[in-house]
Amino acid sequence: MIASEQILNQIEKQLYKAKMDSNESSTREALSAIRALCDVVLDSSSTLPPATNPVLATPNINAQSNVLKEDDANGYSLFDF
Repeated sequence: MIASEQILNQIEKQLYKAKMDSNESSTREALSAIRALCDVVLDSSSTLPPATNPVLATPNINAQSNVLKEDDANGYSLFDF
């Protein structure tokens, strides 16, 4: 996501450009860019839910409690025989 501060800096640049250009088409182009940048900020803030950090639940598995006791087993691993 683009920070709103970066977009505001771009708006300022376009505003300066619009003020300095004597050509009407260049001024209108800069103003259209400002409108588009404003739409990006306004649309992104209204359509996106607030960012949250999901917490993943991890089950606590105790390996010692699930050990099978057999007479001919040599250890806790599946491959210990």
